[in-house]
Amino acid sequence: MNNKFLLIILPILLVFSACTEQQKLSSFEEVQSQLKNINAVLLTESKGELSEVLPFSEAYLKQRHIALKSADLQSFTEYQVNELKYLIIQERYPERYLPWPAAINVAKNLSEAQKHAWQNLVLTRLEDAKQSKILYNRYELKKLKTYSESESLTDLTDYFNTYRPRSRLGIYQLPNGKEWYQSKVNHYLGSVKDPQVVLASIQELTNEYSNQNNELEVLSLVEIAKKHCPIVGGFNWHHAFVNLHETFEQCEKQRLLAYKTLMLVLAEIDLGIHFQAWSEHQAMVVLNQKLLLEKEQGRKLLEYIVMKPAAVLSLARVYF
Repeated sequence: MNNKFLLIILPILLVFSACTEQQKLSSFEEVQSQLKNINAVLLTESKGELSEVLPFSEAYLKQRHIALKSADLQSFTEYQVNELKYLIIQERYPERYLPWPAAINVAKNLSEAQKHAWQNLVLTRLEDAKQSKILYNRYELKKLKTYSESESLTDLTDYFNTYRPRSRLGIYQLPNGKEWYQSKVNHYLGSVKDPQVVLASIQELTNEYSNQNNELEVLSLVEIAKKHCPIVGGFNWHHAFVNLHETFEQCEKQRLLAYKTLMLVLAEIDLGIHFQAWSEHQAMVVLNQKLLLEKEQGRKLLEYIVMKPAAVLSLARVYF
């Protein structure tokens, strides 16, 4: 083989090798493992070594995107493909500008060294978000104040004490909020439906409800799934990497009947708040008319709806 031929063929082989490497796709287990690693700090009870990458930092967003796009969709089930596509769609929406998910005390899982960087990241992101009129609601703000105070994050505590939240609880009020909510409805229902049509269908079932009993003190879809169903793994840290849609779809329906009334009412509240612009007062009136609740119970149920838009539809859909 002469030197001239080597000079021609080697660059071609290097390019071919690089392309082959880039095209290497990941299995379900590999994608899930990557996502668990970079999202470990966002889990309620993190165990083991946590990633050094802060949630919603540029490094985090890049790693998450690479993990999602590396999936070998040909080897995935329909449910896995749908969940993955949903998470990719979510990258378009305002979540990255509100880097502290109010449902979890992120700072509790950070080292002391990381807490300083976390404060700077959150402050920078929220100032950028203000320019685009992306704001937390008052339920979220109250949670974040509590977290900051408990973790002695003085810069954030001071900031949140002067922060003005958006006026309503629903995500419809955010830029592209209705489209964002529609994407969530599509995912948790498992089909594309107009939220107004879904709400009308649910209200046909709930209109006759009055002071129905409720056994749940605190709502957790993941805990309901673990109690009654064979768990199907997923990609979403919000649900502890449980694919709620497939888990409830494959669950024995008889085991879920005890939650029917509660889930249908909560689905109605969810659609009302996030799509129809219901106020907190209006939502609580409907809750208290249709369910027999203590005041604190009602508040906790409403808080779940506010923090996790459309998620209750993953179980409510079983009943309509």
